[in-house]
Amino acid sequence: MKNKIFNKLQESAFFVPLSLLFLCVLAYGLLIPSLGYYWDDLPYAYINHMFGPEGYPAFVASDRPYSAWIFMGLSAALGEEALGYHITSILFYWLCSVLFWIFMRTLWSDREKESFWAAMIFAVYPGFLGHPNAIIYNHHYIVMILYLVSLIGSLKAVKSQHKVWLWHMPAVLAMIVSQFSLEYYLGWEAVRTVIFWLAVGNKAEDSLQRIQLVVKNNFPYWVGSLGFLIWRLLVFGFPTYQPFGGGEVDPISKRFFLTTLMEIREAAILVWGLALPRLSPVPFSRGFWAIYLGLILLTAGFVLLVSRWSKKLRKDPGINTVDRFGSSALLTAIVGIVTAGLPFWLTGLSVDIEGFSSRFTLPFISWAVLLLVVMLHFLEKTFFKKVPLVVTIIAALVVGGSTGSQFWNANRYRNDWQEVQRYIIEMVHRIPSMEPGTTLVINDMRFLELYSDNSLTALVNWTYSPDRVSVDMNIMVYYLSVRLGNGLPSLEPGLPITQDYRSLHFKGSTDKLLVVYSDLEGCLRVLDDSHLDWLPADFPESMIPALALSNLSVIETDKVRAAPPENLFNLEDQPTWCTYFEEAELAAQVGDWQRVLTIGDEAYSLADNANELTEHFVFISAYLRGGQLEGAWELSQMVSERSVGVLDDALCNLWRSIEIERVNKFDVNYDIFCSTEK
Repeated sequence: MKNKIFNKLQESAFFVPLSLLFLCVLAYGLLIPSLGYYWDDLPYAYINHMFGPEGYPAFVASDRPYSAWIFMGLSAALGEEALGYHITSILFYWLCSVLFWIFMRTLWSDREKESFWAAMIFAVYPGFLGHPNAIIYNHHYIVMILYLVSLIGSLKAVKSQHKVWLWHMPAVLAMIVSQFSLEYYLGWEAVRTVIFWLAVGNKAEDSLQRIQLVVKNNFPYWVGSLGFLIWRLLVFGFPTYQPFGGGEVDPISKRFFLTTLMEIREAAILVWGLALPRLSPVPFSRGFWAIYLGLILLTAGFVLLVSRWSKKLRKDPGINTVDRFGSSALLTAIVGIVTAGLPFWLTGLSVDIEGFSSRFTLPFISWAVLLLVVMLHFLEKTFFKKVPLVVTIIAALVVGGSTGSQFWNANRYRNDWQEVQRYIIEMVHRIPSMEPGTTLVINDMRFLELYSDNSLTALVNWTYSPDRVSVDMNIMVYYLSVRLGNGLPSLEPGLPITQDYRSLHFKGSTDKLLVVYSDLEGCLRVLDDSHLDWLPADFPESMIPALALSNLSVIETDKVRAAPPENLFNLEDQPTWCTYFEEAELAAQVGDWQRVLTIGDEAYSLADNANELTEHFVFISAYLRGGQLEGAWELSQMVSERSVGVLDDALCNLWRSIEIERVNKFDVNYDIFCSTEK
């Protein structure tokens, strides 16, 4: 009975789409309950929070004004929470993989196995790392869906015998909407010419007639694309990235050719190295690493099982058809790969398979996958003709390894979301409120690689001004390494700070600036130049000049503490060493040393406390001012021993300064911390 049900299922039209959905859920869906917003998702989500869907036309007007309909529709349906966007992201990309499968079967109707392999590998292509950026890439996936629909529709039109316009009209419309919404897939028009050439082969009597048929069918698509190019080049222009890199890109130079060739090699060939299993659990736990390896085996086994059991996938169409597929698919893949990056190369942008720039691999996915399938096909028909199972195993392992790679990538996003929540929670404990017009100057944070300062600006404003509805932001967050001389004019007092981000604006001054530092070893710190010997061990020298401008008076201590957005955060604000430390630093700022003592008693009762030794100084100060010399002495000795004397001068200065404040001498020989020169 079970075999009959399985046989019916695997022969049905829904079997491959359901298999692709299963694969997408394994690759992208297992961790989505613990994912949040990243990169540009946060500003887009913040716009929706303030203005609702109506805020998007102005927000996207500067670069892609005709993309607003996508963001408006999704935000109207999904609201503010991240979960809905992550679910639709999986569904939209799954639909892309289904449409690519349909495209393959439409062009090569007798190549069921190759179409199945291509769709499966497409679904988990390991070179695109942006799937958890759900809001932004919902936009990209919808545009890809439209272009794939256009390619399929145009193929159907060419193969139809009657009323071809019924296919051409929606295909042209889908292409136009896609191009005006996002220009990423403009290079695919070269592929359309190739597939038309392949599709009209049986209709043409000779090469001349074949060319005529290709031109005739291509004409409406050329007109539509020409209309887009005229609008983009001559009407709308290039408000952000400039064609030819603003004069820095020479498309006929040897350097341009070699760079392009290297990027093609990376996106289409080297990318499959990412499917190789990571044999070390670093940087994640061994438990996660075990799940990751198990997922690879599960998905590889699934693909292998389906490939061997399905009668359709085992069917061999014959040697003549095989030869036609190999050459035609290779031509399509090469043309697709060579032209996929044109929108980026001509604007001086680099295509790579790492970090945020992996978004430029999106138009490469289809053709890189097709090239790999051609290679597998060649291996099977040349070297493993008698044992085709070997090639099927290779294909299954590529799918399995790529699924594991995407799962590994999703966990990286999950960890960053946890860290950014910790960062904001610590911030509101240290800075309960701040004056409008404040600029936060922050360090480059190793643990927040998935966030720009634009991302953090949106989240900080959302946290501190949750009910504000205005294009004028109260707070600006700057990475000093990025913005000095570019937004932040210089590190001098009294200078205006103005910053535009799409439809949002900020006005501030270097007189209302806070230096905020955080790293993996310690807690968030708000610093100025009052205690330079208390700086954390890894504090960057490049930020020291900014300390003189850090104005702690912009912190409003008498206001109700800000609260992170409850509908976004899944990390509870539980008491930790860092939250106690932030409260102590805030109390010390206003001179409430008795409160620092109370907080210290609670903080030191925890099983875990400071990893960064300079965090103890605020409590040593409180013990000294409160006359608790024994506690101050014990802490000072511990800091001295653990720092191997590096912080002895700072301890000496602290004891001496408070002794001077108290007028009378301490009955403790703290001179052991003081160098003989003092």
